[in-house]
Amino acid sequence: MWNTGRETSSPETALSEKQAKKEKERLIKELQLITEERNDLRDRLRFLTERSMKNRPHFRPNPYYEDLERMEEAVMSILHNLEMENTEIHENSHKLKKEITFSR
Repeated sequence: MWNTGRETSSPETALSEKQAKKEKERLIKELQLITEERNDLRDRLRFLTERSMKNRPHFRPNPYYEDLERMEEAVMSILHNLEMENTEIHENSHKLKKEITFSR
């Protein structure tokens, strides 16, 4: 009585749905592999392009860029030092909390 308005799926439809699902999964895997390969090739091209630019005789590096690189190194060094200091302070704080808890 409930199924009077519904159409039952035929075995052919179920089979084609399974085939479509398998095909979809296959295409997704293929797309992922192609995307991964494209990204690898892009990275390789970027590496080769940057390397070849630096080796060209007429290539003169931008002095402002070099200054920025030096500034970045200094900032990254300061950041690293602060992270190490933060870790050390956190560990000391944790030790002090343990001592306070133990002494109570």
